[in-house]
Amino acid sequence: MTTVRNYLLTILTFLCSLTLFAENRLAIIKDPDGFTYVRNRQGKDFKIIDTLFTDDFFYFQFISNSEWVKIMAWKGRKIEGFVHKSRVLEVEKLDNKKLKELIIKTLERQRILADNFQNAWKSKDSLAYRTTRRELEYYSDTKYDPILNILPKYFCSTSDFEVLKLFFATIWADKGSANEMPSFSIGECFKCNPDLVIEQLTKIENIVHRKSIFDQIEWGLLNHFDVDENGKSDNKEFNKLKAQLDNERKKG
Repeated sequence: MTTVRNYLLTILTFLCSLTLFAENRLAIIKDPDGFTYVRNRQGKDFKIIDTLFTDDFFYFQFISNSEWVKIMAWKGRKIEGFVHKSRVLEVEKLDNKKLKELIIKTLERQRILADNFQNAWKSKDSLAYRTTRRELEYYSDTKYDPILNILPKYFCSTSDFEVLKLFFATIWADKGSANEMPSFSIGECFKCNPDLVIEQLTKIENIVHRKSIFDQIEWGLLNHFDVDENGKSDNKEFNKLKAQLDNERKKG
């Protein structure tokens, strides 16, 4: 895979901390004022430690016998605290129309920021390079990565080829990234609906672009299934999907 930059898009401390949640769910706030406070303990009289706004993603966990939920968010730093559960809107419980709007909005913004970064890199403008890199890194951490956890489930339940096409375009714009989340996500999409993924892949005229998506899918499959260091597995589903992918790759 062609590498044009080497920046860290994963926030290991944050992701490792999420594993402490028995059940962590992606959410946005539900508040007519467009924001809600994060408090250090359960109760409206406790200290406000931060604020979540309409477009902020966060993870939450219900607390037994409580009107409050424990939340974790990333806004350039890790935020942990409590929010009243009436202010929490779980992303996966959005209807398909609203969920599609959220996914498209996130992918489009990621694609634009990635294009801006690529243009700054090509122009050798050091100031623009640093600025666009920071913007892209921040958006990837706070918006793009979280939505990539939701995208496969949405695609597998709707077979929405429009979202898939935009996802392809976003992956291509963000080529060279060290982030493996897109590979995992597109691998899941291929796993549930390989025929539709391949159908859309064949419509990509740029050979390098098409090859990069094949590579991302393969890496996603290798990480999803139990394979050895040579990429071999006894899993029948993996071998079937891998053979289908290889067959299409040869055609291309």
